Parts: sequence; C-alpha cells; structure tokens
Amino acid sequence: MLNRHTFEKPSSSFLLSGWLIRLIEKFTKSSISAEGIEYLSAHPTLFVVNHFTRMETALLPQALYKFNGQMVHSLADSSLFVGKFGRILESLGALPLNLPGRNEKIISELMRGTYNWVIYPEGAMVKNKKVVDKGRLFMQTPDATRAPHTGAAMLALQTFLKKEDYKKAIADNNEELISYYQETYNLHGPADLSPLDLHIVPVNISYYPLRPGKNLLSSGAQLFFKDIPDSVEEELLVEGNIILEECDISISFGRAIDLRSFTKPYRRILSLLNPFLSSTKCMKYLMEAMRHRLTNQFMLRIYGSLSINMDHLVATALRLVPQKGIKESHFKKIIYLVIVKIKENKQRRIHPSLSEGVINLVAGDAYEPYDLSLKLVLNEQVAIIKNGLIVVDHEKFLMPYSFHRMRIESTVGVLANEFEVMTKYIKYIKKLISTSPRKLSLSVATEVLKTDCCLFEGERMRSFDRLHTKNRDIGKPQYLAGNSKQPGILLIHGFLASPKEMEELGRLLNELGYGVYLVRLCGHGTLSKEMRNCSVAGWLESVNRGYAVLSHYHQKILMVGFSAGALLALIKSCANLDNILGVVAINPALSLKQKSVFFSSLLDSWNNMLSSFSMETGTLKWVENQPENPDSNYDRVYISGLRQLLILQDSCREHLERVTLPLLVIQGEHDPTIDVDGAQEIIDKVLSPDKKLLVIDAKHHVIVRGIGVEQVFNPIINFIKKVAETEEGNK
Repeated sequence: MLNRHTFEKPSSSFLLSGWLIRLIEKFTKSSISAEGIEYLSAHPTLFVVNHFTRMETALLPQALYKFNGQMVHSLADSSLFVGKFGRILESLGALPLNLPGRNEKIISELMRGTYNWVIYPEGAMVKNKKVVDKGRLFMQTPDATRAPHTGAAMLALQTFLKKEDYKKAIADNNEELISYYQETYNLHGPADLSPLDLHIVPVNISYYPLRPGKNLLSSGAQLFFKDIPDSVEEELLVEGNIILEECDISISFGRAIDLRSFTKPYRRILSLLNPFLSSTKCMKYLMEAMRHRLTNQFMLRIYGSLSINMDHLVATALRLVPQKGIKESHFKKIIYLVIVKIKENKQRRIHPSLSEGVINLVAGDAYEPYDLSLKLVLNEQVAIIKNGLIVVDHEKFLMPYSFHRMRIESTVGVLANEFEVMTKYIKYIKKLISTSPRKLSLSVATEVLKTDCCLFEGERMRSFDRLHTKNRDIGKPQYLAGNSKQPGILLIHGFLASPKEMEELGRLLNELGYGVYLVRLCGHGTLSKEMRNCSVAGWLESVNRGYAVLSHYHQKILMVGFSAGALLALIKSCANLDNILGVVAINPALSLKQKSVFFSSLLDSWNNMLSSFSMETGTLKWVENQPENPDSNYDRVYISGLRQLLILQDSCREHLERVTLPLLVIQGEHDPTIDVDGAQEIIDKVLSPDKKLLVIDAKHHVIVRGIGVEQVFNPIINFIKKVAETEEGNK
C-alpha cells in the first residue's frame, strides 16, 4: 500500500477512539473483519457506504486507518456539533452537514488528494434495510420513500471534471478560469493536484448475528434517565448488543469505479458539441447525463458486496415458504443447496457461518448457525415448528412496523430485506421450494458427492508431488450405487490410510446389492504433508458427507469403520438418527500399543511455538512410518496429525455411554498396532443391548485387505443381514 505523506496525522482523540474499539474487541466477543482490502489504493477515493447504525461514522474511519493508514473526512448531522462533543467529532474527521463551503471543501481535498471522503448516499440510516422495490432501488426513511441521493455521484463527477477543466485552463492559459479554480478550491498550481484519478469505492457494513436486546448500555440509560425517546431506546438495544455481545462486524470493500473510465463514453460524445457549448454547460450536461447511472452502479455494488450469512438465507427462504408449510428436513436441504450455489460464485462475500460444518444441515447433526437463526425466528413468532413442519406466519412478515421499531420487533424481516438485492439466489430458492422432495434429495446427494470429490482434488493438487502423491483412484471418495431398498453401508478407513483400504469390503457388499460409500477422511489419500491440516472436526465432516450421500439414496444406513474409522463410526452413531441401524468397529484404535505417542501433544505444541517465531531448527514435524500397505497408506506420520488421533480417542471415550445401537466389534487377537484391550473397553462401556465382541486369529493390523479377510467379512455380512431383518420385523 502506497503511503500518502500529505495526509494529516491522526489526532489524540482519533487514536483514543481506536483504542476504545480495540478494547471492546478484546473484552467482548465482538470482532471487526474486512474483505476486499485489495481495492484500497493510493488514488484519491470517495467511499460510498450503506448506513444502518450510528456507530459506523466512528467505525469506518478507524477501519480505513487500520487497513491502509489513511485518514478520511465524513459528514454528520449538524445538530451533533455542539460544545465538547462537537470538537471530539471534528477530531475524528467528521464535519457538519451545514458547514459553509462544504462541497467546495470536499472537491478540493479529493482533487488534491489530501483527504479521502466517506459519504452515506442513502442520506439517512435505513433501519429496515429495505432498499429494493419491484427491481428498483429506493430508500425508506421516517420522512419519505425515495430513490438514493445523487449527491455523492455529483461530488465525484464534479471533482473529476473540474480537475480536468482546471488542467485544460492551464494548458490554454485561461487566466479567468485558472483564477476561479484556484480561489474556489484552494489551489496554487498544477503541482497541488493529485497525479492519480479519483476512484469511488463501495463499502458494505453488515452484522452477524444481529440480535437486538437488553444490554449494559440500554439498562444503564434506563437507570439514569427517565422518558428515553423511543428512537434512542431502540438504538441502544440494537447497537449496544452489537458492541457488547458476540457480533461479527463485516466491512466489505467492493471493486472501485474509476471515474476516467466511467466518464469516457460520455465525454467522447459531448466533445462533438464543444465548439458550440461553454465548458460550464458541457460539464452540466455531462453530470446530468451520468449522475443517476453512476449512483445506480455504486449503490448496487454496495449492496452486492454484502457478506452473506446464515440469517439472510433462513429469513429469505421463510418468506417464500407456502402457506401449507414445509418439512424442516426439506427446508434444511434448500438452505444447503443455496449455500453450495453461492459458494460456486467465487466473487460473493461469504460469512464463516456458511463455511465449516454446513454439511451437518443434511447429515442429521446440529449446525449452530442454523439453530441460532431458527431460534430468532421462533422468538419473534414468525414461524412455528409442529411435528417437523415449519409453518410461517406471513401476516407477521407483511405487518407494517414503525421506522424506529422495525429492527427490534422484526429482525427477521430486516435480514430478509437486506438480502433482496441478491435476486439470482432468491429465484433459486423459489425454484428449490417448488421442487419435489425426491428430486431435492437427489440434488443434495449429487452436490455432496461433487463437493467431496472437489475437496479431494483440491488437497491433492495443493501438495502434489509426482513421486509421492497417491494415485487418484486410491485416494478419491467413491459411491457404489446399490439397491435403494437395501441399507446403505458407510465404510470409513483408518489413520494414514485411504478409501482403497476399504475397497475390497466395499466391492463385496456392493455385489450383494448394498449401496456403499467409501469415505475419504480429510488429509488422507493424497500426500502425507496434508495431515498437517487435518482435525477431528474435519474427519467428522468427511464422515457426514458420506452419510449425507447414502441417506438420500437409502432409507437405512449401517456404519462400518476400521481402526480410527471405527472411532468415528461410534461417534456418528450417537447422533440419534432413526435411519442408522447399527455399527461395526474393526480393530478400533481406542488405545495404541506404542505409548510414546502420548508425547505428540507436547511435541506439536513445541513445533507450533518455534514456528510462531519463524524458527524451523529444533522442530520435529514428522517421523517415518512403515505401513503394511504402502499403496494406500502414508510412509510418514506428521506429529500434528497424531495429536488429532489422540483427541479422537478421547472424544470417542466420551461418546461410548451414548452408543445404544446394535454393535459388532471385531478385534485381531495379535494386533501389533493397537492395544486389544480397547475393544473390550468399548463393549463394557456402550449401552447397546445387542453388542458382540468377536476376536479373530490375526497377527497384522490391517485385517480388511488381503489373505484371511473372509473371517472379517463374513461376520460383517451376517450382522448387516441380521439388523436389517430385525428392522423389517419391527415395522
């Protein structure tokens, strides 16, 4: 980032406000993040920003100073500039709307490049975030419903055109015009002008989760002041919670508009009329021709830069649910598919609430961002859930709320309004809602499998090594289609392995008519260094993707896991899902024979500490491994990956008392890798009425491949048939 030395240094008040913001971030759960910082440059810049809270006038200047070291000026309500408070505002870079010579000051500073400016083109806080009506932009304020102000566009156009006109006047030696510009805009010659053209940078500020309610600020105000105006009370309930409660404040900088490029077609056309019109009239016609289009362009970029979160999708989808309601399971599928669609558009800003764990929506596990959104919906009584059916109160959505009550009485409505500019995704949600349940399930299965394969390819190419990366057919996840009336079988490989490890069993089960999914745990099946990035949460997501695919093709599922995969299968079986019939755990890696692995946590912490100081000397990242099956298993064990295995063991132990499904544990009697007592510990601790430990004569760990597999496979097939028949008999 280029430094602009002509910028004034920040005042002590400005630095103090920045310190207060950092203090709030540190001692509350709120955080401020920014995207699109690459659009910040050394060009004189007019920032055009959406306006939802009063705190934005202090927040954005601080963010800009933090991210590119530049001070900005902004405008604020003239009534605030009284006494000491007014002087504090001025020190923060704010100036009153009624400042004499205001526009001339703005144009002068942008022409010279001494200050950037922040303008809120909506003209007031748009508390209901309703900015679109029948495809057109419009603002709703307490006083009127109108189109966005074109003042920001006019200031930008005047700055660019007058700067060009001043340079032309100097070239033509037009003394009268030169004198006018220098007196009006405090110029002393061409050297005062910034060599760079003006840019307009759209900025969107959004909040997640937006949850108005009582807080320390609102309670304190009620304690010390009587008869607080409704508008003030509402702002304390909203903004107090943003500041003091857990809230992500997302500042998204959009792609800049270069005024020279934007005005070029218009200037070219009008140049034909130059011989017949004065420069003043030419400029007037140009601005009149461009101001609405420029305003429309940057307003759409402001709203298009929105950081999309779970609240937006849930609120929008609920608005489109038919009167008869929708099954919550179908509703979750719709939300999942929309998230996938949004992620396909790499240019969209996506909040973390739509990232890790979103597979849980279609895999039967809880997903906190969705649960929080639904809690808001139920609290505001916008919808009810009865017997798994979501029924929406559409009259509640359409109910008119006063401008100063909308944010606290209909937060769901505000969130849906904010998403209205995303017309492409709203159409997609409408399409999904009208899709049949069967087709919806198939779409989910297709997208999950596609995602699983894409994640594999991404990991594979990220660390590709021609000599050591596993063959694609060894590492990729696979779905082997079977009879949909039969149970689907989820096969989960072990630590350091790949789907190839379970392929022999999978092919056999598929030949018997079962649909099979060969899970690839993240970090596996590619190159051993990918184990540096793995986690237990990531492994469970891998299992959930396999489960999601199978559960949309088969009504019933059986979990079969080997070694570390057995622990993951046991954990997944605790999800209280009616469609999981039973679990098979083969050589479960609950305890390892090599006790030195317990030092991996300490060693991993040591490695991380040295890495934080950029010190590689003294670290031990990995150790050699001699796998039984080098084609499918890694020959290196990364310490960080081993630490995750220990975490998985602890997590599995915590889940054992919640296992109630039919369980078959198969253990090799002379397993050289794992402590065979772990199998007995599992049998002792689970609460399954139907549980069995089968000990077989085997002297190697990987008993699911090669010679002697029939003593493992036959009991598994019999177990599957038994639990399937029992289920059929219970119908």
